[in-house]
Amino acid sequence: MTAPRFLAANHQQGQALVLGMLMVAVAATSLVVLYNLGQTVEARGRLTHAADAAAYSGALEQARALNAIAYINRSQIAHQVAMAHLVTLGASAQYLRALQSQRSRGNPPAGLIAMLFGPDMGLAYQAAQAPSDAEARLARAFDQHDRIVHQVLEAAAREAVADLTASRERIMRKVLAANFPSSGRVGEGIRAGSSPVTLRLLTDGWPGYVERSVSTRKAGLRPATEQAVARYGFLDSRSHTRRNAWMVSPRCPLHRHELRRRGSTWLGPDGRWGALDTQSYHALRSNRWVGCYFREYAMGWGTAQGEKSKAPGDLEYVDEPPADFSQEDFWRWVEHSTSWDIFSGATNPMANSYAMASAQRWPGGGLPAYREVALTRARDPLRFAVAVSLDAAALKTTDADSAVAAPVGLFRYAALGKTGAVTVSSAAETYFSRPERRADGRAETATLFRPYWQARLSAVTPQEAMRARMTP
Repeated sequence: MTAPRFLAANHQQGQALVLGMLMVAVAATSLVVLYNLGQTVEARGRLTHAADAAAYSGALEQARALNAIAYINRSQIAHQVAMAHLVTLGASAQYLRALQSQRSRGNPPAGLIAMLFGPDMGLAYQAAQAPSDAEARLARAFDQHDRIVHQVLEAAAREAVADLTASRERIMRKVLAANFPSSGRVGEGIRAGSSPVTLRLLTDGWPGYVERSVSTRKAGLRPATEQAVARYGFLDSRSHTRRNAWMVSPRCPLHRHELRRRGSTWLGPDGRWGALDTQSYHALRSNRWVGCYFREYAMGWGTAQGEKSKAPGDLEYVDEPPADFSQEDFWRWVEHSTSWDIFSGATNPMANSYAMASAQRWPGGGLPAYREVALTRARDPLRFAVAVSLDAAALKTTDADSAVAAPVGLFRYAALGKTGAVTVSSAAETYFSRPERRADGRAETATLFRPYWQARLSAVTPQEAMRARMTP
């Protein structure tokens, strides 16, 4: 009875070893899975930070480019203000030269001007003197500004727009390479070349965001330039009339001799600057044929205009004015050859005619083209999204460079998906924001005339996340 019991107990030895081996295998598999999962989570976290840094750097590069274009547009305005001053100085120099010539001829005499309109007017007439070679030097300075406007600034804006995509990608690759120094050059797409780190653009809002526009009166460079020029009194209207105090003729007791100073600076429809300065003594005369009228004695005149520009439409002048009226009465010539109002007019048409006959024609390209945010995109930030992948070979898993032997079959590490890489996505945007609110409290639309562009990260859309997981 004792022997069978002993044999049965002895026959059950070794069954716990099988169970133990199974438990060891499960534990080893769990360790392998846990190790692989930990390596993947660490790589994904590191890759996410690198992708966010790269995306933000790309958006920052966009902000730099847009701010650079804004500074270029503002520089264009500054050069236009300088060119407006130069044409005004050119007209003033020619005007002073004519004043000096008329004074030396005594037509009219300086004493007469002082007697009729005051000692200050006589002294100003007497002291008029043009600087030597002023017009030529001013024309050269104007040409230099025009060259900078069209050959330097416009080319810089064109290159900033054309190179933005490449510079944005270049800076993102540099950031990724700095985060993964052992990976070497960052490739494009999945498994690009020998680099384990790849960068792929998912969406891009840059195409069509900025457009090139010609200068018009409605918006953009022209009104901005006119607004800037309006701040300078030197470029404002230079018109003033001094009237003699005493009565001249009983036929017209309310009329007086007049000294009319007229001057203006304008930006023509063709985008070219012009300036005109004149001064005339209008002597009140009367006769039995026409009654009271003003006989104009042109004292000073000068103008500087664009090479192909036209004078303002309201400017009164004739193309071939007579040098003097020794052969014909002034009023008869006006009646036969012009439509001037010499009875109640307020301009200097004779001086205008002399100015236009000797006009300085300065060559120039006029207002340049400029870059501005497309009207349909002005309320949207400039956004893009990227996918960054790290190849499986770079992970320290049991399938790669780990010291643990690489299992095959059912135990092969398959957490990397079909691409065989860890892939993350990130998005960033460049947006327009004033550093402080406007004084009038109104919101300001995004524009490339103010350097208020900044960068920030943006949420990745579900469509972009799905596209990042797909093999390109």
